[in-house]
Amino acid sequence: MTTFTGRDQPTWQGSFNLADVGGLDLRDGGVTRPGRVFRSGGPDYITTGGWRRARAAGVRTVIDLRNPGETARDTEKPAVDADARAGIRFVSCPTEDPDDPQFIEICGPWLDHPVSYADNIGLYPEKFAEVFREIAQAEGAVLVHCAAGRDRTGMVISMMLSLAGVTPEAIADDYVAAAIRFNSALGVAPGLTTETAHSAEVMEERIASRRPALLAWLESLDVEAYLRESGLSTGEIESLGRLLR
Repeated sequence: MTTFTGRDQPTWQGSFNLADVGGLDLRDGGVTRPGRVFRSGGPDYITTGGWRRARAAGVRTVIDLRNPGETARDTEKPAVDADARAGIRFVSCPTEDPDDPQFIEICGPWLDHPVSYADNIGLYPEKFAEVFREIAQAEGAVLVHCAAGRDRTGMVISMMLSLAGVTPEAIADDYVAAAIRFNSALGVAPGLTTETAHSAEVMEERIASRRPALLAWLESLDVEAYLRESGLSTGEIESLGRLLR
């Protein structure tokens, strides 16, 4: 099976699909700065020790891309000492509206595929503006997550990486790495123990379909223009561009 394991990655107990997006190749040479932006699946099962490691890594803002209905599903979250998350701001920034018939019709069949990304960001520029404004104004490092840490997170992180000047191939590698990490977490990670991982053959097929779709989306997208049209200021866009450099 294709593997993109990437750089050395952090370990926060109870997390899954966690990665630092530093170390990715830039178009003008060099790599993205580590320790600034992290991506993951839902952090509901991160333990006290895990949150302390996140704080030690500099995380001060957590951007949750899930819908409110998703965050209410988990009932057996571990108790976390208050001091472990002291100083960390948690922000809810959904990137979709599951009650919107247009979203369900257009994106519903493709929620786990980059072919839906263009339509998703086109339907909700105000939602994505809120996400990126929160990231631009955040102090310290940022953790961006959804439920799986793959597609909604993949949209936002891919746009950030593109704005920072990361090569399309490196962005695609980051997406593939997240898909592989999530599959590896199925049946193993807290909250995912009842799920079944895809076989190596199925993952090859999924990657073969999704990687070119992601690259095509990136080629068609001017992230800076999109964010400007969505209402972000020049200063906010410049802050986002500098975050990973």
